[in-house]
Formats: sequence, structure tokens, C-alpha cells
Amino acid sequence: MSRGPRLVAWTSTAEYVAVGEQLYAESPQDRHRGVLAVKAWRARARVPAAVDATATLVELQLADSTQPVSQQRLTLSMALIRFVNSILDLEQRTTVAQSMAVLARRIGMPAWFVELRHACTHEQVPSLRVLRAACAHALVWLDEHYWRRQTRALPEDTRDRVRAAVAEYVRARDSVKAAASKRNAGEFDAAKAALVALTGVLHSDAVGAHVVRVLLEPGVLVPNDKRMRARFPECTMPPQLARQSASLLRLLADVWGESVLFDELLSAICSALVPQSSDGGFEPATLGPSHAATLVAWVRWILDKHYQPAGSDIPSNVAVDDLLETCLRNPGYYSRAVLKAVSDADPVLGRELRPFVDYMGKALAALAAADARPVRSTVDAEEMRKEEELMQTRLDSLRGSPGSMDVDMDADVSVDADEPESQPDARWAYDVRPGSPCPIGTLADGCVPDLELPLWIDDIPLFVAPA
Repeated sequence: MSRGPRLVAWTSTAEYVAVGEQLYAESPQDRHRGVLAVKAWRARARVPAAVDATATLVELQLADSTQPVSQQRLTLSMALIRFVNSILDLEQRTTVAQSMAVLARRIGMPAWFVELRHACTHEQVPSLRVLRAACAHALVWLDEHYWRRQTRALPEDTRDRVRAAVAEYVRARDSVKAAASKRNAGEFDAAKAALVALTGVLHSDAVGAHVVRVLLEPGVLVPNDKRMRARFPECTMPPQLARQSASLLRLLADVWGESVLFDELLSAICSALVPQSSDGGFEPATLGPSHAATLVAWVRWILDKHYQPAGSDIPSNVAVDDLLETCLRNPGYYSRAVLKAVSDADPVLGRELRPFVDYMGKALAALAAADARPVRSTVDAEEMRKEEELMQTRLDSLRGSPGSMDVDMDADVSVDADEPESQPDARWAYDVRPGSPCPIGTLADGCVPDLELPLWIDDIPLFVAPA
């Protein structure tokens, strides 16, 4: 699923980085400039929740402490409530809402932030000292989990580094399975640690831009051995492939969370299978049938493990709205296979998708039948000669039949003035007597009358004005 350009409030990456540095500067004047810059951003466009929360907390730290204590407590408690709500609401991606504690644990937010938010909302407001300490800890958490990751510039060879780390992990994993030894186990632990260290410093945008692209290349989630790949039309996940890739997916899910990883993985698979939605990460023309079937099998696996139908008591870690929209807007053989996978995972939704899936199947069958229809080869000289002889035979038979319409082109068509005009063929002759029938009706006096209307009819007014 391709993503269009996103409107941001800052004019350049340099401005964004500079404002982030000002918000965490030691000088109160620099921090105040950072707050003013964020206020200007709010007037231009919507700013990220982390940026908005950072500026609000910094502004409260710089605020005049001569205000009444009760007013300061209410102001800080409201800021902390908005901080927790705005950050955790971004993780609510399922139909059934998840608890704040679950969402906080997923993104690494301390549980006591959620408890403090609950106390400020439903219980007695904490003391000013507790609220100021919580404000300072919230800024530290935002710096570690947002600003440092966002402002870190990704090198141009990021995908190559991710590809090398994943390849080393796969090689070490296969070595351990082939021959379990302390040396192989140590290499596998080192490869796993290197992969975690590399992917752990990437922000969530890099997951879809680099990591999942590498995962979908041949050799990782799609094995090089085509005997281990899925096949159309079933697209069933080979058990051996699922077992050997589960550890890698679990490792990456622990770094970013299941929701982020598998949402990005579904989006990347859709971009690979549907050429119209591809954003340049794949070459659909080089995507072989077994490769595509294996990607569809991974869609089935992700939906089976991490998707819950609407109305289920268990929250779902992935959403299929964007996936469905892309496949319905770009019908094809692969997109139909993805829709069938979603229908199997959600029977209720499958009943609504069934007309579209059936229509795609009929349309694709018609196209396949048209492509399979034999094309007549070029007619050779012998066939042309036989066809010419057949047409000549038919022409001779028509010339010899009475009432023939054919004209002998070789005959002398000159007319002698003294020779009486020959009568036309009886087939086309008509009686010239008045009122005699003819092929187009009856002719008065044996000639076609003048059918033009008289000119005086043009002077007759169409509408007569009432007197």
C-alpha cells in the first residue's frame, strides 16, 4: 500500500532537528524559542503528538512559579493526562479498544505513567512535587523514545546494512540447526545481538522503508529453494518455512511491537503483489508465481496469528482496511488471492467480499480464455490459390444464372444510335404505366416525382399569436 506525501509544519529537516535541540537545551531562552517554534508549527499544520507533548511540558517547566499551587497542580496534571492519552491513542489500531497498560507495555512506557494518569483523572490530584518529577521523567522518556530516533539521520547504506545483518542471522541460525555446538550457538547469539542493535536504533518509518523490504527478498521469508515455497491456488504456508522464520519475526516484533511490524509487513506484501500500488520498493515484473504464492501464504499466516475479526473479545494486532482498499481498487490474480485470504480469516467479512472475489474470478477466466484462443496463422500461397479458384467458380455460376446482377466487363458496351435500346434485365424492370408497382412503391406516370416542398410553406408562421 503506497503512502502519499505527508504535510508537515516545518520547512526542512534542519529546522526540525534545530527545534528539537532547543527544547532540550540548557538555556531557558533557547528552550523558550523551541516552544515558540512549536506554537508556530501548530498554526501551520498538525504536529506529531510527541512534539506537542514535549513543547507543552517544557512550557510548563518554564512557567512562572508564582501562581497558586492548586493552579499549578491542575495545569501539570492536565498536561500529563494529555501526554499519556495522545501517545497511547496512536497504538489503538484494533476494533476493540485495548487497555492503557497493554499499550504502554508495548511501546516501553513506564506503567506508573498510566497509574499517574488514572490518579489525576479519577482520584485526588497528586502533590506538586510528584507532578513536577513526573513532568521531568516524561521529557526524558520522549527524548529517548522519540527525538533521538527521529533526529538520527539514516545512512544511505541502511538497507544494505540491514540486509547483511539479516543474512548473517539466517546463516548462523541454519548453522545451529545443522550442527548444534557451542561455537555455532555463540555465532548465532552474536548475530542476533547485532541485528537487535542495528534495528533497535531505527525509527518506525525505517521498518517499512528498509527492514520489511529485506525480509521479502528471496532468501529470508521467501526461501531460495522453490520446493519450500507455496503454490497457487491454495497458497498454503509450508510448515518448515513457518518454523524457521518464526524466531526472526518474533525477534523483530520484540523490538518494534507486533502491531508495527506486521502492519508494515502486510503493506509491503501488498505493494509487491499489486503493481499499481507499488511505491518503488519492488519490481512486480520480476515477481515469479512461486514468490507471489509464498507472499500470499505469509498474508494468510499473519492474519491467522495476529488478526481477530470484528466483534471478537481478543484485540487484533493488525488492520486490514488499507489492504482491502488496495486490492479492490486494483483487481488481479494476486489481489484476488489476498482477498480470499482475508475472507478465510474473517467469515463475516468474507460474505461481503464474495461478490467481488467471484467477479474477479470470472473476469480473469474470460481473459485467460481469450489468451488461450488459437490465432490463425498466415495464409500461404496455396491456400490463397484454392480460395481464388472457389470464388471464381461461384462467380461463373452467378453469371450463368438468370437475372444475374453481374456485368461482363469484357463485353462491348458501346451503344449505336440506330440500334434500339435493349431492355433491362427483367429482374429490375418495372411497368411504366401510371400507378404501377415498383420496388420503392408506385410511380405516377412512370417517373419519380419532385419531392421538394414549395417555397411558400416557409412563409407560414409556426405559432399564431392569440388575438
